[in-house]
Amino acid sequence: MRLSRLREIVTSMRSADDLIAGLGMRPIPEEGAFFVEGPRTQELSSILVLLTSAADGFSAMHRLEVDEGWTWLDGAPAALLRLRESSKGNHRGSLGLLDDKRRNLLVRRGVWQGAATMGEWTLLSCWCTPAFRPKHFTLGERATLTETFPDFANEIATLTRPNRPIG
Repeated sequence: MRLSRLREIVTSMRSADDLIAGLGMRPIPEEGAFFVEGPRTQELSSILVLLTSAADGFSAMHRLEVDEGWTWLDGAPAALLRLRESSKGNHRGSLGLLDDKRRNLLVRRGVWQGAATMGEWTLLSCWCTPAFRPKHFTLGERATLTETFPDFANEIATLTRPNRPIG
């Protein structure tokens, strides 16, 4: 999708439902939120992601076997949680307009991550290198993550689902 067309859609459609319909988005299997695929090669894949305030509108805790970059595009800031098995570099943060330095973020392979909008919706661009494949994805389980990272129990509860998620 051309950037000019994306800007036109986002500018004219100010609700999550409008963006989902206008961009042709669908739910992200297991993880939650909504997406539409972008350019893809063997080395790189990209998607647009929409986080919403709906019950299944957040990106559940997961880890990838590839590096993932996030770029905030529009809407409310996103609350992010990144957790490493080594406990070094665990981070609560945000991505969005409120902080010019935090419009872009890289999550290294193997890091647990989850995100939720801090408003009605957040539109993000995400890319993976090498290109994402479903085998690269591991969904986090609430009990296991809470046991491993007890200091983040509240955030983990917010960014996981008690039962297997959508998709």
